[in-house]
Amino acid sequence: MQHFTKVVWMQGLIDFSLSAYFIFVSWFLYAETESAIYAGLFVSLGFLPSFICNLYFGAVVDRSNKKRVIQYALVIIVIVLTTVFFMFKMLIPVVLIITHMVIQLCGSLIRPAIQAYLTVIFSKEQLLSIFSKSASYTIIGGILGTSISSLFIAKSNIILLSLSILIPLFISLFLFSLLPEEKSENHFENDSIIKEIIAGFSYLLVNKYFLQLLALMAIGQLTYHTTIGFLAAYTFGTLQSSVTIYGTLEIIVSIGGILAGMISVKLVKLLNFHFPTAAYSLLTLSLTIFTFSPSIALSALGCFGIGFCTTWIRTNFQAIQQMSTKDQFHGRVASIRMFFNQGFVVCLTPLFGILAQKSGIEIIFATLACISFIGTFICFFLSRNNDFKNVFMQFR
Repeated sequence: MQHFTKVVWMQGLIDFSLSAYFIFVSWFLYAETESAIYAGLFVSLGFLPSFICNLYFGAVVDRSNKKRVIQYALVIIVIVLTTVFFMFKMLIPVVLIITHMVIQLCGSLIRPAIQAYLTVIFSKEQLLSIFSKSASYTIIGGILGTSISSLFIAKSNIILLSLSILIPLFISLFLFSLLPEEKSENHFENDSIIKEIIAGFSYLLVNKYFLQLLALMAIGQLTYHTTIGFLAAYTFGTLQSSVTIYGTLEIIVSIGGILAGMISVKLVKLLNFHFPTAAYSLLTLSLTIFTFSPSIALSALGCFGIGFCTTWIRTNFQAIQQMSTKDQFHGRVASIRMFFNQGFVVCLTPLFGILAQKSGIEIIFATLACISFIGTFICFFLSRNNDFKNVFMQFR
């Protein structure tokens, strides 16, 4: 795994910058509008372009040079962020939402591209370890970005915040340029994009095993993004606390994710085929604690559990999905998964925002707990699936 260090540093630096920017924008937006509806629109509309373009992106990744795709998307992110910081004093909430949409769109291109790229430079047997460990190091970058952003927001130092966001992105571009070029063949270079998208759906959706994985990853992603998107409103409205507490809760979510990435492989080997049920049972419990928490301490415990479980779900099931997928479909399978993940977020977070405006932020997390409980039942059936067991045996 000679390229592992460069990969985790690159991903960590990217997550550092984007986490710092997300904290800055989400807190600024809620502070300016004091509206849970805006928070819901920020999360939902941020995913809308990605939701529309995901299927196209998957086909592009499968037929293109994955390394170049990632580099171009990173350059666009740098340009957008630079523009935002230069024009910060003139920005209004609508503009912040639009720039967030562009950044999310680029991220939706980077994610399937980098997952497909990792399958080229690493062997299948290494993928579970690579996905889990890289998630931990990436989250560490996110924690540092969250901390720095919270500090600079409190001190109202936008210049230092902008530099701390942009410089790591330039470094990540340099590190990525040092990674090898892919040597895999293009299997569908003469087919149309539409045919490739249809082929991807045909490959993925006819298999009950893949459908179960899609449902579980969609619930996990919905829980994570909804928690992060509404955490500012929860901190300000429910806990009646400051940006410092908000940043701390964000960090605790990330710490849970780091621990999950570090020990998830060991947990999988310990729990055998029952690890999906264990992960979703713990997620349901964490959301219940967060819903009915009377104190910051219990809210922190809920945040830790949410971060731990959603990372555990994301890294393990993504690795299992990639290990189960034929080489020529890696990009499309990843993008179809993101299509369903972001579809859940796009459709439900505006409703969550309206619901929270009428009944309080806590109702969102109670609803997520119910959805997670449904996921526990899906996990029960997945653990009995022979396809799942066959793939699972590759990394035991």
